[in-house]
Amino acid sequence: MVSWSGGGRRGRVGIIFLLIGLLFFALYLLWTNPFKVLLEAGRLSLPLFLLSILVNDTGLLLFALSWHLILRGIGVRVSTLKSVSATFISLFVVWLMPIPIGSELIRAYLMRNEEGSDLGKATASVMIHKAMYNLSFGLLITLAAVIEAWRGVNLPIEKGLLLFVIFFGVSTSIIFSLLLTPSLLRGIYRRLPNWVRVRVERGLNHPRIGAGGFETLIKGVEDALSTLRSKPLLKLSAFLMVAFQWSTGSITTWLVAMSLGCRIDFWIIVALYAAVEFIQQLNIVIPGGLGVVDAGLTASLCLIGLPLSLSSAISLLTRLVTYWLELLLCAAFSLYYGYRELLGEYL
Repeated sequence: MVSWSGGGRRGRVGIIFLLIGLLFFALYLLWTNPFKVLLEAGRLSLPLFLLSILVNDTGLLLFALSWHLILRGIGVRVSTLKSVSATFISLFVVWLMPIPIGSELIRAYLMRNEEGSDLGKATASVMIHKAMYNLSFGLLITLAAVIEAWRGVNLPIEKGLLLFVIFFGVSTSIIFSLLLTPSLLRGIYRRLPNWVRVRVERGLNHPRIGAGGFETLIKGVEDALSTLRSKPLLKLSAFLMVAFQWSTGSITTWLVAMSLGCRIDFWIIVALYAAVEFIQQLNIVIPGGLGVVDAGLTASLCLIGLPLSLSSAISLLTRLVTYWLELLLCAAFSLYYGYRELLGEYL
């Protein structure tokens, strides 16, 4: 079981990586010539830019509400405000210290003791939510590729990379789905060495975790899955909300480009943004992918023939909406509801 000690050391490491990210961002700004970028940004259409903020924040809220739907669907009696706040807190913490499936781990931990919940149900809820997100990622980029191929448009991305990104989205969704198969998990657990099982049981029975052992955890997962099977409309609604949230990055980029007087084929943006999102999902070091994602989006826009200054202006304004303003919103929720009090022993 993962050790939950060493929170202070993790915090110091997080600060180091944040500083590295800021250095990357500064180098990116030097590369793009900020003065030319500011001239491009001066042509901004404020109504379209404000619309992009509205669309993006609506997607963020729907992302949180889709998880709330899943929680309610499996019988967890939690208020909308509490589940939305848990989502925003988890996103804020992961932005500070990126770790694989960090948002899911934090949300499961925060929901494990709610009425009608346990660690098994909370874990099932975030795994289902993550599977939906990755599936929508794969399906939307596939849709973009099919539409552009049907229209005879060549995407400015290597076919091998495009296929790999599609494979990544679909395969990770399948993996998360397999991890929700109780019989498979029991089979794997039985084949583990005895000393590993002892450590797992000790970790799951720790007072801070309170899972009651491996079998109790799996029983909670089973109960959650059994309850959801009879609610197809709820699952479809949650999936569509998640899919919309994933698409808001592309929609925001499209609207920001239009606000600067640049019209780009929307489905090309979907394909380009998927490649950038792929980079973001692989990032487990730099908070928010500072500098890395910005440069990736700029380079992607340059591939379709836009000047560097315009590409950078679109990238910076898109990241202002999809990263910096989201970070402020989630930070406000996190500070108001005391994320350090909720997660202080781990930070």
